[in-house]
Amino acid sequence: MLKTFFLIFLSMMMGWALPLQANQPERPFQWIDDENYKPLIYRSKEGEARGLFHDVLTEAFKRMNMPLECKLYPWSRAQKMVWEKKGDGMVTVYTPRRQKFFLSTDPIVTVKEYVFTSKDNPKRDEILNARSIADLKRFVIVDTLGAGWSKENLKRMHVIWVPTARSAINMIATQRADLYLLNEYAGPYFIQEQIKKGGALQNELKKIVMGNYPITTMEYRLLIRRDSPYADIIERFNEILKQMHKDGTYQKFVKRYRIDMRYHPKQNIQ
Repeated sequence: MLKTFFLIFLSMMMGWALPLQANQPERPFQWIDDENYKPLIYRSKEGEARGLFHDVLTEAFKRMNMPLECKLYPWSRAQKMVWEKKGDGMVTVYTPRRQKFFLSTDPIVTVKEYVFTSKDNPKRDEILNARSIADLKRFVIVDTLGAGWSKENLKRMHVIWVPTARSAINMIATQRADLYLLNEYAGPYFIQEQIKKGGALQNELKKIVMGNYPITTMEYRLLIRRDSPYADIIERFNEILKQMHKDGTYQKFVKRYRIDMRYHPKQNIQ
C-alpha cells in the first residue's frame, strides 16, 4: 500500500515538473555584442569576451543557473544579427525604436557622456564647456555607424559618420571634426590605448582632451527580443542585479575597469 502511494506521488510530481521543464529554453542565451568597445565589452587577444558588461552578465546568469553564450562582432553586424533573430539580446541603450521589439532589464551600467576634442581646436574652450546636446549644434560632430543613440539624439546636426572609433578619434586629432562623444569608461581608455600604439598621429592624439561637463547620461541595459524564449527572465535578472549591488560584487567589477583619467579644467585650457 505504501509502495503504491509512493508511486502515485512520484507520478504526480513528475507531471507537475514537466510543464516547468518544457518552459525552459533548450539552448543557452545567445548574447551578441560589440567586439571592440573597451573596457565595457570587447574581444581579448586570446579571442575571448572581456569587459564590464561581460563580468556582470556572466555572474548574473551563473546565479540564475542559466547557460550564457557570448558572441562578439563589429557593432553594426552584431545589431543586425540580433534584429534578424540570430541572437536573443544585446547590451545597449533602450531607444524608442528598440522598445517596439525588445524588452529591457534595469540598467547594467549607467555612464556619463563627455565631449572629446583637440586642445589645438580653435573652438576648444566652447566645446569643453558645453553642457547639453543643444550646445553642440554649432560644431561638427563625428560618430560611428550603427550608433543608435546618436542617430536618435543628434538629428539635424552636422554629423560625420565613420566606420570605427579609431577613425572618429583620428578625425578629432586632425581637426577634421570638432568633437566626439564618448563615455567616462570608453573615452579615456580608448584614447590612451591608441597613444600607446604609437604611429604617425601619436602627438596629435596626446592633445585630445575631455570636456568639463557631462553632456548626458546613458543607461546600458540588456535588451532581449520580445519573441525570445528568454523573454520572461527580466524580473529574475533584475533581482539578481540588485543582489550583486547589495553584496558588493557589482562594485568590484566597476573598480576593475574604471580608470581615473579625467582632465582637470586647468589642464584642459592652456
